[in-house]
Amino acid sequence: MMLIKLTNPKLFFNILPTDWQQLIVPCWENYKNTANIYVFKEEKNVIAGGIIFTKDHPHKNDFEKSVDYLYKEDYHYIGYVWVIPTKRNQQLASKWLTELKLLNPLQKYWLTIEDEALKYFYKKNGFKLIKQSIATDLKEWLLIYP
Repeated sequence: MMLIKLTNPKLFFNILPTDWQQLIVPCWENYKNTANIYVFKEEKNVIAGGIIFTKDHPHKNDFEKSVDYLYKEDYHYIGYVWVIPTKRNQQLASKWLTELKLLNPLQKYWLTIEDEALKYFYKKNGFKLIKQSIATDLKEWLLIYP
């Protein structure tokens, strides 16, 4: 399966959950010049993908703002990684990450997660946990690659 840089963001936005669409679509104009959407397709349909932000990303909370320095250290932020439900359990998210890392082997990445169960997935894919939020109401974890 080949990673494709998408030129029509709507094809990716349409597969995202509604709450994610409500977050990213209204502000995409502000980020489209410093972000790229990479996807896997089956025929003409997007089945998995994510967005790589190179300078900044939308809706940052205080935890993410506290590590904004990563952009200055040439890390790119990975966000909105999604696999359509009918294609889950086929390792597509892992394959997507692998292909992304092969695209530019020297590139460094960072991301945050709110679901602790995802720590295992990202660690399995070469990411390293470096920070946990101290918030009691919403836990978050920061992971970097390499």
